[in-house]
Amino acid sequence: MSAHTYQDTTKESLMHKSHFYAPAVVTAIIAAAAVLPSYAPASGVAHAAKTVKFSGKYSGKTSVTVKGSAIKISSVSGSGSGTDSLNKLTGSNGTGHTSGTCGFFSGPASISGSGGSLTLSVNSSSKGCGESNVKSVSGTAKVTGGSGKLKGAKGTLSFSGSYNKSAGTFSVSISGTV
Repeated sequence: MSAHTYQDTTKESLMHKSHFYAPAVVTAIIAAAAVLPSYAPASGVAHAAKTVKFSGKYSGKTSVTVKGSAIKISSVSGSGSGTDSLNKLTGSNGTGHTSGTCGFFSGPASISGSGGSLTLSVNSSSKGCGESNVKSVSGTAKVTGGSGKLKGAKGTLSFSGSYNKSAGTFSVSISGTV
């Protein structure tokens, strides 16, 4: 089995009713921390573990609502390019809360492409902050699994980027070691 670490940057949308709209999860999201996923090679022969640098950039749309201080992320959908042809970022069912000019969020996400997919769980310490229409987003996501050549992937990813609350759009960068 080969061991790979993927880092992902996912953008999460957060919104605050009066002064903050939080970025949604690249649930991206996803998203630049070290990820240590492992996967089965195409052949049945076991291979020595190795690490691979992962990076990607994704942009797209997100649907976020805020009621009081509660944040609900209905959808995240983006495309871009990443290591191992992972070119699609999706997420849904994210939740969070606002505090001051920041929104903190968490939820499920995935990054997929022709080589397989990574299943992510965005950590609740992930946030989007700022006074203006464009928020700065950052955080981490735990890699909870994978498919295809990424089967059995595990690890942690970090992400950073921006979220435009008026347009409901995001742009994030992801990097790390797989």
